[in-house]
Amino acid sequence: MKKIIWFLFIVLMLSFTFGYTQTVEYADIVGQVIVEYDVVAPTEITDVISYQLFVDSDTTGEIMVGETDLLVYTIIFTTEEEYKIGVRTKREVHLPSFTDVTYSDINWSIIDIPVGSTPNPFVLRFIKQAKSSMNLRLQ
Repeated sequence: MKKIIWFLFIVLMLSFTFGYTQTVEYADIVGQVIVEYDVVAPTEITDVISYQLFVDSDTTGEIMVGETDLLVYTIIFTTEEEYKIGVRTKREVHLPSFTDVTYSDINWSIIDIPVGSTPNPFVLRFIKQAKSSMNLRLQ
């Protein structure tokens, strides 16, 4: 009986570990990465929808890097580090009696809440390219 319980425990832990893994992606050599995300439909016909992009790292913390109405955004990194990338929806409500702004939660690139909002979780690393050795010659 103990063997069956241990077997089930190991299978459960392996399925949890491999079912929710995240990959490490890398920015290109100039520190640039292009992210895409799904469209959010307006609630009302007069709504204006835009998207705010964020990065989060151990040294900088959470920073908004831009806002766009497009479904693609280019982020440029200057500091070598590991980053999480996030996007949230900004909804501008324009009604006859008032105008207001609401925001969604940030959908981060990592394994986080809400589960499943990033189907292939990842972190992004920016590492500068090594400098070339100079003055190659025969001895």
